Amino acid sequence: MQPLELALIVFELVIMALSISAHDCAQAWMANRLGDPTARMVGRVTMNPATHFDAFGMVIWPLVSIIIFHSPLPFGWGKPVPMTYRNFRKRNGEMVAILAGPAAQLLAAVVALVVLIALKHASAGAAQSLGIVEALAFRVPLDGLSDLPTIFPLLLFLYLVILVSLLLFCFNLIPMPFLDGGRILSYFLPYNAQRAFEQYSFYFMIAFFFIGFRLILIGFSPLLAIFDGLLNHF
Repeated sequence: MQPLELALIVFELVIMALSISAHDCAQAWMANRLGDPTARMVGRVTMNPATHFDAFGMVIWPLVSIIIFHSPLPFGWGKPVPMTYRNFRKRNGEMVAILAGPAAQLLAAVVALVVLIALKHASAGAAQSLGIVEALAFRVPLDGLSDLPTIFPLLLFLYLVILVSLLLFCFNLIPMPFLDGGRILSYFLPYNAQRAFEQYSFYFMIAFFFIGFRLILIGFSPLLAIFDGLLNHF
């Protein structure tokens, strides 16, 4: 593995950990606002990745996805955010709290895009470097990287924030029992279907390991195309 590729992986893992922390912090904060203090009482309303740390979801699986499955971007998860349904003041309170997690990741991508567009026009050499930023983010081999502007690391960081945040946004909304999308789906299923959905969650998890990244790409590819289009247009 080349030093540049190793540096990119470390960069992406740090961004992934921050994005997961934003997701979990947003869910805990929203749950508390809607009447359930469970997550707040165990200290989950924080951006500290150590508080949300899950060894398999934040270290083992992301590395497996990169090294074994050759994914250009890591994706993972933190510890489940605890919620107590009876504490919510409204019937749909838990569902809103769950949706706050993916919403925080989408917001992070939007903020990174706005800052990136601003830097594109305000910093010398930034606009000319965006093509290199996009190529490096997807592991395209490049030569002549010695003449990059000093702002280049920040440009790369912001673009990776967009990529990783959108990837995790789409990942969390997949309708699997162990993800936010599955938890939302269960609200709309009849009781027997809901029980069956939860009962076979283990088999859904196995299936996800084989087809999960393809499912993520269904939402990720068009979303990224929109963000890239806005970045290139403005």
